[in-house]
Amino acid sequence: MRKPRRRLIAALAVTAALLLPALAYAATTTISMSGATASFPLIELLTHKYTQIKKGHVKFKVSQGGATVGIQDAATGKVNIGDSSRPPASTDPTGLFFYPIAKYFVCVVTNPANPISNLSAAQVAQIFTGKVRNWSQVSGATATGTIDVYTRTSVAGVLTTFQNTLLGGAKVSSVASQQASEGLMQNAVSKDPNAIGFLSDYFALAKGINAVGYNGVGCSVANVVSSSYPGFSDFYEVTKGKASGQVEVFINWIQHSPVAKKIIETSWIPLNP
Repeated sequence: MRKPRRRLIAALAVTAALLLPALAYAATTTISMSGATASFPLIELLTHKYTQIKKGHVKFKVSQGGATVGIQDAATGKVNIGDSSRPPASTDPTGLFFYPIAKYFVCVVTNPANPISNLSAAQVAQIFTGKVRNWSQVSGATATGTIDVYTRTSVAGVLTTFQNTLLGGAKVSSVASQQASEGLMQNAVSKDPNAIGFLSDYFALAKGINAVGYNGVGCSVANVVSSSYPGFSDFYEVTKGKASGQVEVFINWIQHSPVAKKIIETSWIPLNP
């Protein structure tokens, strides 16, 4: 009787040894993400907190590149989630789902050496479309000489938001110096006394940058919440087809968890403030 029992125990031990690696693998899900540089600081905070909550059962691989890059990566299946700082467009691939996760806003920014407090809608349009090229033509400016206009590359959702909400649909002039990320834009403006550009709120309200009011309304969280400041949009998580599995759980957590809402409130605006 002992030999069959020993054989059974040995067989069970072998089966368990074979199953354990598979179970361990199945217990850990890697969610890949790419896209908007504007939402990257928020995504970093959210994914860090989520991995703590899930205690090793979920991990993330996050890269930047711009909103359009994230959308395209999601469409081709290169990543599970594309991070977008603009809403869906007619030129986007079909079959994508855009899940809003937070609101953000865009500020016109200048170097602190040129601390303009406000620009009218007409002034913003004239400067960024290249019709006004010298600071002597701008009331309230302390800088002199040529205006150095900075913009984002075409893949940036923040560029779309800026043009649609603060430029009335006009395009930034081709003479503007293109910056590939929010960080590079922030750095360029902070180093150039004659600079003007635009940044999402997390970067625009940082030290070393002067956020400019628009039409007499300050660029601030309070003014976006009250709907008095027009330059805002949503951050989105984009998936190929409807989100499912751990991706769906993660997006639902961002949208509905009080913990996620508290993180969003540190520098951005919850969907339901």
